[in-house]
Amino acid sequence: MAKVKTPIKAIRQYCIDCSETAKMVAWCPCNGVNSTWCPLWPFRFGLRPETAARKYGRHVITPEMMPDADVNLENLPANPALWKSAAQKSPAPLSSQA
Repeated sequence: MAKVKTPIKAIRQYCIDCSETAKMVAWCPCNGVNSTWCPLWPFRFGLRPETAARKYGRHVITPEMMPDADVNLENLPANPALWKSAAQKSPAPLSSQA
């Protein structure tokens, strides 16, 4: 018998399938600011939004903290604890990549 996932864990798996990697899920642009709004965006960490805010900081669930669409996500940290400093810097846009 297959193990049944909780709805929150199923959302996390869906987000990973959609974005391809956990790092891309963390920096998902579907926050309604840089892209269209995905209703699953606040749950993308596999946690309730208030739990993610306590664990990683309120900035991880604030759409305005997400990078612009032209930022190369590969240059950004995977650890949400480092986001605030990364968001304050101006990461290199995709167009400057060779």
